[in-house]
Amino acid sequence: MASIKQTIETTKTAMEMRLLIDGKVLSRPELSLLLDTHHWDGNVLHASSKMGRGTITLRDNAVDIDIELSFFGSAAKGAIEQTLSEQIRKIGTRD
Repeated sequence: MASIKQTIETTKTAMEMRLLIDGKVLSRPELSLLLDTHHWDGNVLHASSKMGRGTITLRDNAVDIDIELSFFGSAAKGAIEQTLSEQIRKIGTRD
């Protein structure tokens, strides 16, 4: 099975990123297959779906992504990784 492990630097605090992820990322249709079921535990977003499961951990000025992809998710790893990374970078560096 494949995995996605990334750290993305941002210009935002963990709380700012949480608000932006809630408002602008979780509702994205292209990410709904990966973030089908999700909940926050502090600054850690736990997500699971038929594509895989993992966490997105927020820190001031950084986001750590750690996702284990299922068989189905492994087939779409490149697209999932690119879309997730693009969305986090977009909201994490915009003023």
